[in-house]
Amino acid sequence: MAKETNIASSMKQSPSFARFILWEILGVVGFLHILYYAPEKVSTPLLFLGNALVFAILYPVLYFYSQLKLPTVLKFLVMPLGITLRILLMASSFFWISYILYVAQLSLGLASCFQIVRDYWMFLVPFYVVDYFLFFEHLWGLSRMNFTFWASAGMISDLVSGAVLGYKLGQILVTKWGMFFGDPEVQGLIWSIFILTAVAAVVWFDNKTRKG
Repeated sequence: MAKETNIASSMKQSPSFARFILWEILGVVGFLHILYYAPEKVSTPLLFLGNALVFAILYPVLYFYSQLKLPTVLKFLVMPLGITLRILLMASSFFWISYILYVAQLSLGLASCFQIVRDYWMFLVPFYVVDYFLFFEHLWGLSRMNFTFWASAGMISDLVSGAVLGYKLGQILVTKWGMFFGDPEVQGLIWSIFILTAVAAVVWFDNKTRKG
């Protein structure tokens, strides 16, 4: 009973305002990076620049909206709007990750990670959605369960551990049987799915452990 009371209490607590400030600062830094360091005469950074503006608007709206104590009827009426905003923010976070891959020029095997995301995003999105609701919403203070700073730090550690695990498993698969999967981008797609799946599994398992 005491354990259930603690969980319910943590769910009602407002997320740390410092967490909000941190992500807003990172959003502004990302916007300035795109604005000043993106390659010239290339249209792709313009998409990321627009996405940075969308994030800078959507995140504060959702952050404060999630803390409003609305009457039940009004909450039901505005629910479609809240769901729409959450989906848009999730899409924005996907574009942010794409931008990081674009700038860092990371690769899986012989395939560019950015090209994999650009060409096969429809296959990656379902796996990313799971990671988003398990990880990013918690870190942004937008989920029903608000973790402490140290719990959030633990989630970041879980993210890294899951990514490393998925990377190694995907690497073994592609190294041994990559010839059966087609060109390097398809191999990179399967590799990416392994990473996203491992991240979701590790974060989910450790989140359940923290709650228990």
